[in-house]
Amino acid sequence: MRRKAAVLLLLAGLLVSGALTAPAAYALHPVRPRDQPPAESGGGVPDAEMAQQQPSAVVWGCPMCETVRHSEPGSCPVCGMALVPMGAPAAARPAGAELPLMPGLPPWLFFSIALLVLLLSFVFLEVRGRTARIRAPGSRLDLLRIPGLRALLRQPWFPLVVQLPVVLLFALVVAAGLFGNPAPDRNIAPILTWTIWWALLVLLVLFAGKLWCTVCPWMALADWLGRLVPRLERPWPRALRNIWPATLLFVLLTWLELGYGVTQKPWLTAVLGLLMFVLAAATVVVFERKAFCRYACLVGRVSGLYATFAGSELRAADEDTCRRCTTKDCYWGNERGAACPTHEFLGTMRENTYCTLCLQCVKSCPEDNVAWNLRPFGSDLLESVRPRKDEAYLAVTMLSMSAFHGLTMTPTWDRLVQAIDRATGLGWLVAFSVGMAAMLLLPLAVYYGICVLMTWGARDRRYDAATLFVRFSYSLLPIALFYHLAHNLQHILFEGTKLLRVSSDPFGWGWNVFGTAHMPVGAVLPVEVGWAIQVALILVGHLYAIVIAHRTAHALYPDPRAATATQIPMLAAMLLFSFQSLWLLSQPMLMRTAM
Repeated sequence: MRRKAAVLLLLAGLLVSGALTAPAAYALHPVRPRDQPPAESGGGVPDAEMAQQQPSAVVWGCPMCETVRHSEPGSCPVCGMALVPMGAPAAARPAGAELPLMPGLPPWLFFSIALLVLLLSFVFLEVRGRTARIRAPGSRLDLLRIPGLRALLRQPWFPLVVQLPVVLLFALVVAAGLFGNPAPDRNIAPILTWTIWWALLVLLVLFAGKLWCTVCPWMALADWLGRLVPRLERPWPRALRNIWPATLLFVLLTWLELGYGVTQKPWLTAVLGLLMFVLAAATVVVFERKAFCRYACLVGRVSGLYATFAGSELRAADEDTCRRCTTKDCYWGNERGAACPTHEFLGTMRENTYCTLCLQCVKSCPEDNVAWNLRPFGSDLLESVRPRKDEAYLAVTMLSMSAFHGLTMTPTWDRLVQAIDRATGLGWLVAFSVGMAAMLLLPLAVYYGICVLMTWGARDRRYDAATLFVRFSYSLLPIALFYHLAHNLQHILFEGTKLLRVSSDPFGWGWNVFGTAHMPVGAVLPVEVGWAIQVALILVGHLYAIVIAHRTAHALYPDPRAATATQIPMLAAMLLFSFQSLWLLSQPMLMRTAM
């Protein structure tokens, strides 16, 4: 009992001390304005020393690639960013040069790829528009057949051995965010969270599905807490047994992240991380199993829909074996493994959406009837997805919010918010909120209008616009997913090496643990290579979306003419959203943790 009380007291103390000391830490380390350069450049070369070396000439440098220095203005030969005068006061800089902007796709590439997307769309519609092959399940490769892997996953110390390092990193992020230097480019909290983790999370989902849930620090801590305190084990409210809570949290976090500049505030990044832990812990203590993961975790639900495209899955190796099973150990658990935290039965699970890859079923199944398969990309969307209204609205919200993230990093968004502010006179935050609401609702309205046109074109009253809204929404997921990947790639290529610097000085206190605190950072690849990868990702997402919509249309309408009539408005919507993605990638964008 004393042990439990000590743990609870420690957790409460951490939360209270963090809340009390965050403002003090923020006040002790004021954030320098964007238009005031630091006393020392990010690469460790004092600007005063640079000025002494060339007292009569202005030295122009790249705000990203710190080894690039020129005697004249221009563009960085590595990343393409505009050069800025090093060590000059803000008033001496050219107009528009105060903020470091990552260059977007050049106009010739934007228009070329847009034309290619248009041509490929109509070629597909002409060649495949009137027919649809019945897709047989693609081939699978079971990773659990690797010698020793199944036995390894059954060990009592799994998943603790993979969770503990991530929990320690989470603790570092919280500590650095609350007590470290508040300058975002000198603190590991925003760089590791927003530049690295948030960007690589989508890439991890693409290949490994919900593997992040396996090591999630919020639920790991909540689970450990749940073993120390009494749990009420109450059922989750029936009215909330859907993913509307996660959708609302997703929109709310987006508003906080972008409206309050969370990526530029280490202390607020830490507070949001603690808030996720508190929500997870509260649901573990009050409700049965892990209701937060199933219904409310915005990270889990967003990655869950993306995971329907993933190249891996956890499934029953043989469905007949599951049908004959009377104990349902994977669902209820036994002495070898815990019950499924999200109420999934392996024998009827067809999609990755709600599986958290806890791998407890590998331990509990007495028949060793669990397979962890590599599979073709998009298998759930092409073979077995079961449409739901709440998932449909989250899918369209993900499409709009991923584009909104990109838009807010462009000068165009700043001008739009300023215009709304001038027109309403209600202040910047209200103007931002109005603009965000418009960006959230506009794609929903456009897509619903497209569904109305589809019903008119099909001339089939069996399916109204609301039904088509749900059924075709899954075909928008590849467009959202691959734009998300393309956008995040830009941040990884331009800002990813900052992690090497702050790893030596995570708190921004002047440490140099690994000898990398003063290393110059720069773009990982030439900007042209990044552009090529980005446009390839947009093309792949667009083509997958067309294929999924094509199969959905023919599954709903046996008449080929009706199926084709519905595909034409849907193709127009996909072209619109893909052109939007290309336009966003062609815009200059702010770095997340600008120097």
